[in-house]
Formats: sequence, structure tokens, C-alpha cells
Amino acid sequence: MKNVALPVLLLIISCTPQPSYSSYGDEITSENSMSTNDFLSEVSETEESYKIEGVVEEVCQSKGCWLKIKNDQGQSIRVTFKDYGFFVPKDIAGREIILEGNASSVMLEEDMAKHYADDAGKEYDESMRKEVSVVASGVLVRDI
Repeated sequence: MKNVALPVLLLIISCTPQPSYSSYGDEITSENSMSTNDFLSEVSETEESYKIEGVVEEVCQSKGCWLKIKNDQGQSIRVTFKDYGFFVPKDIAGREIILEGNASSVMLEEDMAKHYADDAGKEYDESMRKEVSVVASGVLVRDI
């Protein structure tokens, strides 16, 4: 009976559907991504490349030119897109994504922070200037 269990288990695993994704920007894979919690514990003021998975909290409702994901503690990560070269759909809040890009902890200029607040339909306050930012070269949005 033991000899049958392994092949049956492998058959079940191979028949389990893998998630599908819509791709935006550069082609990336879903492998080897890190959680938002792990990412936020590593990111610094020095720009480095990361592959991050998370759930979209908010999307720019003007063009889809930025989005936010957050960790389990509610700390947000703003994601913009390399060279303003692509946008994401404006209706993906709540969807799982994987993104790859360069990230750092930054202090935004006041004008930019006000612009982001306006895009999000929020009132600006000074605390919006400090944020963790990723410039993504590619994004995968998990299909529904």
C-alpha cells in the first residue's frame, strides 16, 4: 500500500491548478518572492532590487500609475512603475500581486506627497512624506 501512496500524492499535486497571472511591464516569474513583512524588515535608504508579493490596498484612480500594498501591521509600500512605462488596472484593489523592482525608504518632496494624496482622494498631512517606495519593472496580478 505504501508504494501506491506516493504516486497518488504526486498525481493530486500535479492536478492542482496553479494560479494564473496577468503581466504588466517586464516579464517576471512568480518564484522566489518575499512577503511584505520580510521586505519591510530588510529595506533601507539604499536602493536595492526585490521581488515582493502582497495584496493591493489602493490604486491610483486617475491612470493606474501607482499602487499601494501593505504588511500585516498596516505599513504601506508605494509602488510606481519604471520610466512611467506601464500602468495597472484601476480595479485591482484586494487582488494578490507579485512585483519586481528597486526599493528604498524615502522622504518625498511635499509637492509629490500632496499629489499622491490628491490622486487617492485624501487630505494631505506631513506624515505622508515618509514612505517605503518601489519602482517596479514588472508586475503580476493574480487572475480571479
